[in-house]
Amino acid sequence: MEAVVHVVELRRVIEGEIAALAAERASEAQIAAMRRALKAIDAASEAGRDGVAEDLAFHRAIGEATGNPQFRLLLGFLEQYLREGMRITRGNEARRGDFMDAVRIEHRAIVDAIAAHDPTAARKRAREHMLHSEQRLVEGGVVAGPRKRAASRSSRP
Repeated sequence: MEAVVHVVELRRVIEGEIAALAAERASEAQIAAMRRALKAIDAASEAGRDGVAEDLAFHRAIGEATGNPQFRLLLGFLEQYLREGMRITRGNEARRGDFMDAVRIEHRAIVDAIAAHDPTAARKRAREHMLHSEQRLVEGGVVAGPRKRAASRSSRP
């Protein structure tokens, strides 16, 4: 399960910057695509599916909105790792209504910040979403408590 946490950490670094760029560059059509992707996630959940494919499509839509094709390629490459991590996180979230509600709120906050063309807020909302995802994994008992930080280097000469 530590691999899932590794993926969440990776996503926290990458997705914050992708969301910030999307906020700077997204067209109205791209923002509408993100909102449709959110509805597709909800529809999948309501139909009893895990919503992983829809969640990946949501994050791809944000990547597309950066206007940088390298992010699309990077996310396409990472999907092989993201898919399993998302399956586990979404499975954990599906067990608790409060978790699912929190994810919906966090996803909407990311899109709202992008729609407002506010890169600082978009970055913050995307990073918070990933931090909260990790916290939900701990609270749901999927992974052990918070990862220990590397020893401080400030004590070195």
